[in-house]
This record gives sequence, structure tokens and C-alpha cells, in this order.
Amino acid sequence: MKHIILLALGLTLVACGASNSDGSSKLTYSSCKITKSSALLASDRNMDLNQCWNASGKGYESKGDALQWCEKKINSYIADRYILGHSVSYAVESTNCPK
Repeated sequence: MKHIILLALGLTLVACGASNSDGSSKLTYSSCKITKSSALLASDRNMDLNQCWNASGKGYESKGDALQWCEKKINSYIADRYILGHSVSYAVESTNCPK
């Protein structure tokens, strides 16, 4: 019975397509973006909210790994851009960053 369920799930994924319209896999986390910023200036908040990074390769299968990668990207971005840091919220997604 377990094999039948796994086979059905596999066929469903193949039939539905395992990739997003941008070519990234629906089964991996392919991008990281800032979703909320507490920067003091509106221009800085806007700049933060426009940040998005694509994962190299095929992305991350583990959400935990994707979140660790994303946090490193964001910490590096904040450190490079601002003298005084601020807090941001972020998310990982299965799609690539919009162009």
C-alpha cells in the first residue's frame, strides 16, 4: 500500500510538473528576500524590501538549510550597507527572484 501511495505521489508531481514557471523547482527553496524592514528612513526600508537573492545551483531541499543561507545573505547585506544595523524579516521561496 505504501508503494502505491508513493508511486501515485510521484506520478502526480510529474504530471503537474515539478518546476515553477521560472524554471526553479517546486520542491526546493530557490530564493531569499527581505519581507519587512525596521530601517529609520523610508528610502532604506524601500531598498531593503527590494533585495532578493537566488540560491546557486538547484536551491535547497531543506527549509532549515535555506533559512541559514538566507540569514547569512541578509546579515552580509546589512553589514555592507549600514553603519548601524536594524532588524528585518525575511522569507525563503521556491521561486527565483523576479527580474
